[in-house]
Amino acid sequence: MSGLTDKQYKTRWGEIKKVLKERPLLAYKVNIPLEEWDTYMFSYPSHQEIDRIYDEIMTDRKEKTLRVKEGLSKIVGYRESKEFSRRSGVSDSSIRQILDGKKERAGYDIINRLELFLSVTMEEFEPSPENPLSVREFAQNSIAYIASQLNKVAENLKGYCFDLTEMVRKENKRFDFFGERISPSIRIERNIERLKEIKDGIDMLWENYIDGNEKKKVK
Repeated sequence: MSGLTDKQYKTRWGEIKKVLKERPLLAYKVNIPLEEWDTYMFSYPSHQEIDRIYDEIMTDRKEKTLRVKEGLSKIVGYRESKEFSRRSGVSDSSIRQILDGKKERAGYDIINRLELFLSVTMEEFEPSPENPLSVREFAQNSIAYIASQLNKVAENLKGYCFDLTEMVRKENKRFDFFGERISPSIRIERNIERLKEIKDGIDMLWENYIDGNEKKKVK
C-alpha cells in the first residue's frame, strides 16, 4: 500500500479514470476486463486495486517513454532538439530530458505527440495502439489553431487602420518607456513577423503531417 489517505485515493482514482477514458485500449494493458468497464468507471475500487492499476500505468508510461527515446535518438541530435520541438509540438526541454534520460515517464500528452511525429518521420515507427491521436485529427486541430491566430492578426490590423487614421488626424506622436519615438508602422512590422511564424507553422504542418504522411502511405 502507498500510505495515501482515502481522500488522496479518491483523487488518484479520478485521475486514473480520466486517463482510461482518454485511452480506452489502455484498460486491456492494466487488466480491466471489457465486461467490467462500467463497474470500474462508476464505482470506487479498493485501495489495493487502485495501487495496482496506478503502478501498471506508471510502468506503461515508462516503457513508452523509453520507446520514444530510442526513436528520437535515431533522428534527433542534442543541437537539433529545438527544430524537432517546433515540428512535433513538444517543448524543447521535454525532448532533451527524454534524450538525456532525465524524464523516464513522460505524460501521455507528450507521448502521444512524439509517437505521432515519429510515425510520419520514420518509416518503421508506428504509434502505440492506445494512442488516441491520428494524423488527421492532429492536422485538423493544428489548422484550427493556426486559423485562430490568423484571425487575431486580422483583428489587430483592423484596429491599426483605425489607430493610424486617428494618429494622422490628431498628429499624435508616440514614445516608448525610454522616451524614444515609436515608429507609426511598428504594428505592421510585428504583424509581419507573426505572419511569418504562422507561415512557417503551416509549411511545417504540410511537410510533416500531410505531404509526409502521404509519402509514407505510398511506400
